Amino acid sequence: MFRFLTPSEGKGTGQATGSRIIYGLDDNPPWPRKSLAALQHLLAIFVSIITAPLIIAKGMGLSAAETSYMISCSLVVSGIATLIQVRPIGPIGSGLLAIQGTSFSFIGPLIFASSELRGTVSNAELLGIIFGSAGAGAIVVMILSQFLQSLRRVITSTVAGTAVILLGITLVMKTGQNLERAYHQSNNSGESGALQVALAVAVIVLISWFATRKSPWLRLSSISLGLGLCYLVALALGLVDFSIFSQLPDYFYPQPLQFPIGFDWAIFFTLLPIYLVTATESVGDLTATSSLSGQPIRGPYYWRRIKNGVLGDGFNSLLASVFNTFPNTTFSQNNGVIQLTGVASRHIGKVIAGLLIVMGCFPVFGGLFQTMPAGLLYGATGLMFGLVGLSGIRIIRGSPFPTRSWQIVALATVSGFAFSLVPSAVPGLPQTLVMLLGFPVAGGTLVAAILELVIPIDESKRVEPATLS
Repeated sequence: MFRFLTPSEGKGTGQATGSRIIYGLDDNPPWPRKSLAALQHLLAIFVSIITAPLIIAKGMGLSAAETSYMISCSLVVSGIATLIQVRPIGPIGSGLLAIQGTSFSFIGPLIFASSELRGTVSNAELLGIIFGSAGAGAIVVMILSQFLQSLRRVITSTVAGTAVILLGITLVMKTGQNLERAYHQSNNSGESGALQVALAVAVIVLISWFATRKSPWLRLSSISLGLGLCYLVALALGLVDFSIFSQLPDYFYPQPLQFPIGFDWAIFFTLLPIYLVTATESVGDLTATSSLSGQPIRGPYYWRRIKNGVLGDGFNSLLASVFNTFPNTTFSQNNGVIQLTGVASRHIGKVIAGLLIVMGCFPVFGGLFQTMPAGLLYGATGLMFGLVGLSGIRIIRGSPFPTRSWQIVALATVSGFAFSLVPSAVPGLPQTLVMLLGFPVAGGTLVAAILELVIPIDESKRVEPATLS
């Protein structure tokens, strides 16, 4: 999800470099092994799929019922989206074991957009505008998916890395503000705000500890294990409130177009660079999956598969908008599971898709995450957002012209945050301009793209890229 990989990796053979594949792309393992492999994938992604819509819904100030809907719907749509990726519909879908879920990259811009519009429209109209604008962005991705090779000349590793770094910085800052607010709210309600901060620190330490162990399974499960153990501590301290379950329905089914679909140019242009960056990341994720599956990572067949996969990304995000939830993208965590298990069969994806849909149909799964204390949630997500920023740094490190790339990153980052100060310094600006300037990622990415075209490349300073992983 946060990994960037270029198609040139592994170009010596054009095939997967590993020889540990036990079940190839089209092999159909026996049910016991298929189920076990599916559960391992689910363990790697479940927390991420749940957390992204939960953070967005909380940031938007949605009610418990609306938050529950978003979480359940995100699970169902992730299941359908995964099924489309592993079992393509015509040209839509990669045909690889590529798992989809709600993208973390959209958390910042969606919360920002909702805060800018809140108070000017009703809650239902706000959500309709957000889903309509996000759906329009998804359609753009579907169109651009057929021009990926040209797109990658514009959205270079430098531009993508700048956007990801800016995303990481803004999300970490926002999470810190949320944790501070949770601290004061706890103190004001007669509880201990210090306990919320302690939970945040504890979950960061535990996740980091598991993530640095020698065991690959502990590393893959680090988020789930860290959250699970700290949740038990919070439960023992009486910080878990189960009253949310009384507000949840017994079962769930998605209802399309619940809100009056609207459109806002400012939201559209705020989301568009994020769509472009996540499309570029999906190219990397799908390339890695192709390589691990023993499939070509060069040539016409490879590019057709990648184009179909990104087309699937766009279609699935459009589907998410229709069913009133947030944009989807491929998850890179699953490539680690493929590498560890040696199972690259797309049939595993069908089982994962079915499990996601079933879990989405029972709101109790999402409700469990809504009982999570604020400190625990913000600690875990703050760490994840920090890793987003670090993945952007790794992207820039992989540039063949690192000095030039870091110059662009510095100028674009400063420009993005400088632009965000303009609305408060210059009152009376049009709302569209306020929104575009106010979100640092949009302005910074635009500056990076312009600088990428303007600043000349000195071939004498080309270096062999460092690892992109």
